[in-house]
Amino acid sequence: MFRTFVLIFALLALMAIPVWAQQSKPLTLHQKAQIESVSPDATITCTYQFTSGSGNTYLQFCVTVNGNIVEFQSPSGVEQLAPQSAYPYEGYGLCDLSGSSNIGYYDYAYGDSGNWNAPTTLSHTSTAVKIARTTSDGLWTLTQTISMVAGTNPYAKIVMALKNNSAITRHAFLLRYANAIPDNGPATSYAENYDGTWESAWGVCPMNVCTNGGPYGLMLQELGNPTPASISWARGGFAIDTMQGPDPCNFGTNYVGTITNGLGSIVYNYNINLNKQQTGTFTERYITF
Repeated sequence: MFRTFVLIFALLALMAIPVWAQQSKPLTLHQKAQIESVSPDATITCTYQFTSGSGNTYLQFCVTVNGNIVEFQSPSGVEQLAPQSAYPYEGYGLCDLSGSSNIGYYDYAYGDSGNWNAPTTLSHTSTAVKIARTTSDGLWTLTQTISMVAGTNPYAKIVMALKNNSAITRHAFLLRYANAIPDNGPATSYAENYDGTWESAWGVCPMNVCTNGGPYGLMLQELGNPTPASISWARGGFAIDTMQGPDPCNFGTNYVGTITNGLGSIVYNYNINLNKQQTGTFTERYITF
């Protein structure tokens, strides 16, 4: 195990990222339409919806065919990913660091990198969906099992199984990202708080801002160590000061530490090595708090 995120942030800050990832203001409807037009495989359409509980134990979330979560309502009446019919931003990113030039792959629902094959739904029940997707170069396959865990504090569980399909050991970043916006936050100022730890990242509408039934927050939290135990890894959660998801190869570019009463998103990243044909499994959850 190795925990080197401070050095990673410093190194990645020196690397170039796309213009869309550098923006610090919300996308306009025109900009969103442009992103969709150059990323036709991306979608915000709800395909698999899961619901449990009622009142304070209520959870409803929705998954796209690509494995993005585009709705997360918990408790009842508190939408934390797409409030007030906002555009949902959530998904996954991968960076292959093994070659002479880094290769990034991402799908954040509102747009993607354009280098994924079509997804395959492997199974679907009333409580879970399993979706596999291979990069267009064939080097990686990401299989996501997203399931509903009901109870007094319900959550959406995400198991990401990443397979190195190649014949060599590969070094990679694997991340999950969400623009968490608690529904009781002010619609015009996006005045939430964001931060992270080694084990989680979160966005919360603070007590002094959310006075209408709040405050509430959404946490992205790891559940146990990656498996198998033989793989080397580092991990950490943090906030970025933009609504848009990060370039997977430069994930620390918009890292600013704690965000107070401002615009932000949450990211949880793994730094891993996988041997040839090896699969690493990484488990997280979205939970209200």
